[in-house]
Formats: sequence, C-alpha cells, structure tokens
Amino acid sequence: MTDTGRVIALIPARAGSERVKQKNTRPFAGFDGGLLELKLNQLARVPEVSEIIVSTNDPVVLDYATQFARDHDRRVSPIERPDELGASSTPISAFIRYAATLRETGVMMMTHVTHPFLTAAVFADLIAAWRAAEARGHDSLVTVTTLHKFIWDENGPYNYDNTVEKWPRSQDIKPLFEINHAAYLMPFARMRAVDDRIGTNPYLHDMPERLVMDIDWEDQFHLLEDIALARKARGISLL
Repeated sequence: MTDTGRVIALIPARAGSERVKQKNTRPFAGFDGGLLELKLNQLARVPEVSEIIVSTNDPVVLDYATQFARDHDRRVSPIERPDELGASSTPISAFIRYAATLRETGVMMMTHVTHPFLTAAVFADLIAAWRAAEARGHDSLVTVTTLHKFIWDENGPYNYDNTVEKWPRSQDIKPLFEINHAAYLMPFARMRAVDDRIGTNPYLHDMPERLVMDIDWEDQFHLLEDIALARKARGISLL
C-alpha cells in the first residue's frame, strides 16, 4: 500500500460538552472508560487502520488515550488540541482546517465517539467502500442516511409534487440525503486543497439508522446505553 493510501482514523474529543456532561469518558454500557473506550476498542480491531489519532483538549481523554496506547494498541496517537480549537464556540471549519494538517499524507477517516454502534466490521466496510469510490474518481466519502419522507418547507412539499399525487408512495419520493456524521474519509492532501472534509466529488455512502444512531443530548445517552445493553444481553457484540 502506498503512503497516500494509509487510512488514519481521527477521533475528535474536545472537553466541555454542554449538553452531555463528560460524554467522552463517563461509563457507558459496561465500559468504564465510556464512549472513548468503546470507540478505541472498535478501531483497534480494524487492521486496515494504520494509526488512530485522538485529538483533544481534555486532560482525562488525553490520559486515557495515552494509557490505551501503552497497554493495548500502539497505533493510538493522542494529540493535544489547542484550547482555541476546543471551545463550543469554535467553528467546525476551523477544526477541519487544523485536522487537515495533522498528517502530510494518508487518508483521514474522521469518526466520533458519539456513534457507539459502528463496529470494527462496519469500519472495514467503510474503508472498502472508500477504496472502491476512489477508484471510480470520487475524492471523498461521507456517510448519509437516505430519507424517503414527506418533507415540507414554508411553501409546502419540498421533495414531491402534490399536484401530481397528493400522497405518493414513500418509496417513490425523490430521496434526500442527511449527513449523519458517522464517518468522513478523505485524503489529507485533498482536505487541504478544498479546505473541507467533503470534496467536490463526494461519494454518499448510505448507512442504516440502526448503525448511525448518535448521542447529542443527555436523554440520547441513556437511550443508546439501554439499546447497547440490550444488544449485549442478546449476544450482539458492540465491537
């Protein structure tokens, strides 16, 4: 594999979440190190990943990632993020610009601890999908959820024509694609060229809702923890 083909996972994990306190490291579904421990264990089982960067301005996250690298997987590289790039008011575009400089070459695979159901097998499939998309000329991959739903704006139906059929079958509605933030794959060099984590010819990789459920609010933390525990009780691995 060429150096530009190396896949480097990037986990942003800033300090000071306002909606879900200590969301990165508070215990979750039997993982004492929380969502961070779960995500590191998922990625540690993906041989296609050559490095796992944890970008953080949280001392607890930094210490945990350092210990994980020492005890479990030396591919983990904790990188202390400048505080000005870790505030809740920091524009995501500023962090993306910074992330693009973390490695000169290779393919970034950005993912978040708040998606607990992305197993090692899912990440392996994502990497394979990226390689196929790159071969077809795409410059990036972004995960999406395809919506066949009745979407309205202030002017009425947005994605279907109710003058033709007031209530078309949902499968006949023109789909919309919601970026679900489960993963972004893009060469670091291309990120710098377009100043973004999505290129000019992205591949929209559809993923089912059961895999991309994420945690953005406190009640979602508890709901997804309940789902995770139920899956474990049924013998379904989170890893």
